[in-house]
Amino acid sequence: MTGFVLLAMLSGVCFAIIGVMMRLGQSKNVVPLHISMCMGLAGAIYFGFQIDWANWDVPAYVIIMALCGTTGLIASMIFTKMSLKRGPLSPLWTATNLTFIVVTVYAALMFAEKIGLMQGLALLFGIVCVIFAANLGDMPKSDGKDDKKPLKMKVEYALLLFLVLVGNSFSFLVIKDLGTRLMPDTATPYIVLYRPHMYFIMYLSMALVSFIIVKFIDKSKPVSYKWVWGLGALAAAGSISGMVMLSSVVDKLPASVVFTLNSICCILVGCIISVLAFKEKIKPAWWGTIVFGIVAVILANIVL
Repeated sequence: MTGFVLLAMLSGVCFAIIGVMMRLGQSKNVVPLHISMCMGLAGAIYFGFQIDWANWDVPAYVIIMALCGTTGLIASMIFTKMSLKRGPLSPLWTATNLTFIVVTVYAALMFAEKIGLMQGLALLFGIVCVIFAANLGDMPKSDGKDDKKPLKMKVEYALLLFLVLVGNSFSFLVIKDLGTRLMPDTATPYIVLYRPHMYFIMYLSMALVSFIIVKFIDKSKPVSYKWVWGLGALAAAGSISGMVMLSSVVDKLPASVVFTLNSICCILVGCIISVLAFKEKIKPAWWGTIVFGIVAVILANIVL
């Protein structure tokens, strides 16, 4: 059981790499869609080699769910870019990792997973952790000429953060659903037989859609494509490793444990790297994020 907990936590550490690469890419005009394009390409190749193409017989339900996950991820990347133009990165980082709340509620409603006392407290402290993390950044200051403009920007920013949360949650909902829902007339979850197929569809479609948008619609050009491939490769390594770890424990532990550990560890790593690598100032909110995050992880483990 301890091994499953560690995998859930390590998956969060791996996903944190994606956020770090996006942060590094800002100064090089490497937008989130560039990163998702590289992740999609690498993921499609990695999981494509694991598929027995001669016996491709994937249920329509798996294909539909995988495409839903891709739709959410692409939307999240688009809203992420829009968010960065209106406000700081820290609240965005927070919104991206609030997915454990959505998945836990989904699991409770769809699969009747019970949320015990300690799990509930872990969820509560996790929410407090991300609230502190949301206060790590500073909104752009008003120039005094138009007080309504900063207010409008804050409202737009808050809405975009919510959309980022919803979009980013889709892929995790897909993993939870296919990792829990049993195939007809069997006791086998879909993800046991179709894990590589699901990820192949998700990553390939993400690569294609990201390429089309960034090439023909958004038309964002990086300082150099060396930065795109370099940062994208590191983000892809984090994404693939995180997905493999997460899907391997999703049917072993409750969603309130797996996704809380995943999200909190991702936030904690992001906060620490922001201070050590990006020289961000340590504010009271930073300590709140660290303390409540650690408490959430401890509480999530008590139930085990």
